[in-house]
Amino acid sequence: MIFKRHIFAVISRVCHCEAKPKQSLFPFKNIMGRVWVIIIALFLFFPSPLFAETKEIISEGTYNMGDGETPSVAEGRALVQAKRTALEQAGTYVESYTKVENLQLTKDEIQVLASGIMEVEILNKKRTVVGDGIHFWVKIKAKVNPDKIEEMAKRVKEKSVVEDYKKIQEAYDKNQKEIEELKKQLAGAKGEKKKKQVEAKITDEERLFEASQWFDKGYQHALNKEYDNAIESYTKAIALDPNYAQAYNNRGVAYYDKGQHDRAIEDYNKAIALDPNLASAYNNRGVAYGLSGNMGRAISDFQKACDMGNEKGCKGLQMVLEKR
Repeated sequence: MIFKRHIFAVISRVCHCEAKPKQSLFPFKNIMGRVWVIIIALFLFFPSPLFAETKEIISEGTYNMGDGETPSVAEGRALVQAKRTALEQAGTYVESYTKVENLQLTKDEIQVLASGIMEVEILNKKRTVVGDGIHFWVKIKAKVNPDKIEEMAKRVKEKSVVEDYKKIQEAYDKNQKEIEELKKQLAGAKGEKKKKQVEAKITDEERLFEASQWFDKGYQHALNKEYDNAIESYTKAIALDPNYAQAYNNRGVAYYDKGQHDRAIEDYNKAIALDPNLASAYNNRGVAYGLSGNMGRAISDFQKACDMGNEKGCKGLQMVLEKR
């Protein structure tokens, strides 16, 4: 690190200089005394990230629940908003740390890293009747532990990790837009039949929102190498949305990381059946087939992933062909 090299450079210059007691500004009689003064001064004025404290962030989120919505999901939406607000501040903190440590991360990687190490605690929550709806308010405390940053920085370098994070955020945004539109439709619906149709759609969107929440939890567990918890969360996401191809794919990765290659392949098969254009699932299945000794299928899957523009698939294909 530049800072540490600077310290040793200063020490080197001090240790090789000639002592001039009469002109010295230091009250010490030996060179090592001067060295310690410089070291202490540098750490006082330029504290090392090694001694950085855990960052605590307080943030709030709100949501107005309308007709057709359920309280638990409405509260979940308020919580998502609070987490996003906290994540912005956590990202700024992580960015400052990574610059000092010269970790060279992109903006997206910094956001993923911050989300992976941020621990959230709900401090307070309230429900207030406002007009015909209910106003939900959630207050949280988010902690960012700098001790985990460097280890997590290595994991977020994977392109698929960043892509998954973006998909999670896009799913939340899409769901929120859909629910707001449905609330407008419900307010203007005429007749009981039309209202029930719109309410049914709201119920479906709430189910998808909950599935995204569980997928998000699984993603965070996987980032922290908590594979059993990740599998449990992805399984709950799939139970809520049986057509969630990405959840099958990610659960397959968790099984693979546990060494359960056959179960991983089963999930990759399901993901591909649901979404034949999911390139990462072909690549992941190719890796599992390769380690299982089925090189023919591995090549086929890597080729398919590569044709779809998946870089890891192209690299996997090249490696397999070179070894044949």
